[in-house]
Amino acid sequence: MHHAKRFRYAVTMAAAGLILSGSALDAVAAEPSAPLAAKTAAATAAHSGGGQVSAAAKTSTYLWFKKNSKNPSKSRLSLVYVQQGGDGRTHSFTVDSWRAGSGNGSTNTCARNKGWLPNGTYGIKAFYSAHNGGSHGVNGISWLLSNHKCHSGTNRTELFIHSEMRPNGTQGPRTGGDSPYRWDGDSDYKSNGCIKLKPSDIRELKGYRSNYPKPTKLYVS
Repeated sequence: MHHAKRFRYAVTMAAAGLILSGSALDAVAAEPSAPLAAKTAAATAAHSGGGQVSAAAKTSTYLWFKKNSKNPSKSRLSLVYVQQGGDGRTHSFTVDSWRAGSGNGSTNTCARNKGWLPNGTYGIKAFYSAHNGGSHGVNGISWLLSNHKCHSGTNRTELFIHSEMRPNGTQGPRTGGDSPYRWDGDSDYKSNGCIKLKPSDIRELKGYRSNYPKPTKLYVS
């Protein structure tokens, strides 16, 4: 069996909620720089009844948006898998990662409809396979995020992870200008603050919902 197949086999077993052996855990790459809040939450969830560690492995995933200050439209969105084993140790690895953007190029986290997202923890409130936001909204595959305040107290609202497509997921016609129904190139990584992926990447992220626990948190840093 090739190395890549062994890796995918280990990932599939983990997603099924089985406790991996030490050798199997070595086959998956640890994520040393995963947000501390996620690791702490996983460790806390593993303890029950007077600090006793649960015998069964607890598994979860989260999304992590890593901002690129040199070019906000070349930031990264990652899906991270976390397993809390019966031994009390937390193991995590990046399942996949994609180029993503947030904001129109501004790094002012308090600029509504312009700046990229403030650092912190966001709840994932809903998933839509065919969101219909109209000609000025979010369409197709998308995740709705919780509101979040920047350092000055300005509340950032109507936040999504999304792409540019029709509500049914297909691409609209060329219009000669920017259209929310069609991905025209790298300029479409820019947004009013939402996190944006190209259509093929957001479909890939959606596809992981079939084999992994569904993420409920987004960490931005």
